[in-house]
Amino acid sequence: MSKTNFAEDVHFEGSVSFGGAVGLPVSCVGNTQVKDTDPIESDKVESQFALTYAQEEGAALVSATKILHVCKGAGEVLGISASFGSVIPTGNAAAESITVQVVKHTAAVPDDVMTAVIQLDDGNVVYTPEDDAGLDGTGKITAVNDILEVVVTKVGAEVVARGLVVRVSYKEVSVT
Repeated sequence: MSKTNFAEDVHFEGSVSFGGAVGLPVSCVGNTQVKDTDPIESDKVESQFALTYAQEEGAALVSATKILHVCKGAGEVLGISASFGSVIPTGNAAAESITVQVVKHTAAVPDDVMTAVIQLDDGNVVYTPEDDAGLDGTGKITAVNDILEVVVTKVGAEVVARGLVVRVSYKEVSVT
């Protein structure tokens, strides 16, 4: 099939239809091109979340399991990091450490999202996040009603370390 090329601007009055796929330049459709009367369907839009779990800044770290998010659509965990808040374990307390794990529950069956836990100990720097060692290829993929949960395990009897922040970057298809 032959092509017709236009070297100048073209103005159409009326409708234009295409018999095949149309390739549009990147970023050519923005908010101003989407009419209020013709919105984009929610299942074609992705939402990105910065899910955060934090223990109290001045309080001693404790083991905990907390729900971060109930998935409303298909999604993917993009990254996980954790850091000490105000004090890291030192000296005799250097054996104190925290492991951080994010799991998803599909029909009440836990599945690791990470290939390894994040280990925080006396080698870490306050407020400097330590990233996940890797995300599990299938474990990081979520479905409707999956539950993302953070599991914090304190190792050692010392109570020196203070504050903990866990951040999970997550995106999912929006649904209404």
